[in-house]
Amino acid sequence: MDLTPRQQQILQLIIEEYIESCQPVGSVELVNKRGLNISGATVRNVMAQLVKKGYLQMPHASSGRAPTERAYRFYITELMEEAPLSVLDELAIKQKILMTQFELERLLKNTAVALSETTGMLAFALTTDGFITYSGASRILDMPEFYEIEVTKAVFKFVDDYDLAMSIVSQSQPDSVTVFIGREIGLANMEPITIITAQSKIDNTQCYIGVIGPSRTRYERVIPIIKHTVNMLNEVGETI
Repeated sequence: MDLTPRQQQILQLIIEEYIESCQPVGSVELVNKRGLNISGATVRNVMAQLVKKGYLQMPHASSGRAPTERAYRFYITELMEEAPLSVLDELAIKQKILMTQFELERLLKNTAVALSETTGMLAFALTTDGFITYSGASRILDMPEFYEIEVTKAVFKFVDDYDLAMSIVSQSQPDSVTVFIGREIGLANMEPITIITAQSKIDNTQCYIGVIGPSRTRYERVIPIIKHTVNMLNEVGETI
């Protein structure tokens, strides 16, 4: 691990602030909003170190800093604590899945709807035999990342093009939630985007579910939702 405890603390606070505001974070702002007992000068020094290490960047002419893909990856693997699933989210997902558990395509359509409703993101589901569905396209349009038309077009191309979507999700790891961040996706104009996906086998059919949103996603909340959903689908798959 190449970050000191203080660097990790400052990085986590910057990521959490950026996820909330979608604005570059300044040192004085961070000290004041987070009640830090260190000076703005000390925070600026740590931020400079994090820039050199590739965890922060300075967008445009802003005086603040924003997380990089490397920062989000470090946050997911080293800093983040998964949030417990709320009862309402759990019930919403369960209801959508159980009401259509014996009809695969309707099951996956409802799963995409449930994922979009609970995460506030664009959700998708597809199978290896050519089926794809998605829900929640309108939910992402108010997010600043999607004001850039080329970004939005790239995301809609992903969910409209089965072969393209499959080429990405088929790289996911079995038995775990896989997160693709920015350039890890391997598609043009997806730099500010994350795709979170997982696999399930239902009625001998390989299925993939997931969500698409900004890279500043609340991973600590979304990842447990994906895990719970795919676990329910696996249970359904055992009964078909």
